[in-house]
Amino acid sequence: MLTERQQDTYDFISQYFKEHDRAPLLSEVAHGIGMTSQGSVHNYIQALVNEGLIERLVGRSRGLRLVEQSSEHAEQVSVKLPLMGRIAAGRLIEAIPDESEIDLGGMFSGKDRFVLKVNGDSMIDKAIMSGDYVVIQSQQTARHGDIVVALVDGYDATLKTMLLNDDDTITLMPANDNYDPVTLPAERIAIQGVVVGQLRTYP
Repeated sequence: MLTERQQDTYDFISQYFKEHDRAPLLSEVAHGIGMTSQGSVHNYIQALVNEGLIERLVGRSRGLRLVEQSSEHAEQVSVKLPLMGRIAAGRLIEAIPDESEIDLGGMFSGKDRFVLKVNGDSMIDKAIMSGDYVVIQSQQTARHGDIVVALVDGYDATLKTMLLNDDDTITLMPANDNYDPVTLPAERIAIQGVVVGQLRTYP
């Protein structure tokens, strides 16, 4: 059951999508439902996310999507490349031809997955470089040691390894000695997704 304010927020977002074909900004939602506190509006939106009525799209200024708009039944695109064999990364071995294929669509695509471009070098010791693309499984929970997209205080998104501590805090651990880990109360961190793949291109 939604509260009256939560329902007002959902109705406004739904109507905004119909009129503008895009998501409203937090300030626009606040104005639309007659609120001055964007923090309160953020709480209403988070409640709608928790109810499964809307989804957050991390890294976008208008990062909301109605769940009914998600392409749940969309046909999966198949992108296949030939798998030609194995190549040595240690001792030399014979490269043996193979006739099978790798379906990149099946490997990386899926329901509730999205891609983010990495900006920064805080995860280089996990082989995640600035300019890489990471494939994210959208979910609100993660396991100790997962590499996650974490939203801190509802606004700042970061890519870090999540460590669950015994005192109900969470440590966001970088993989670069030039950066310090950040430990915060669990309620200040909202998990937006878990890294399930990585893409890198070379010129």
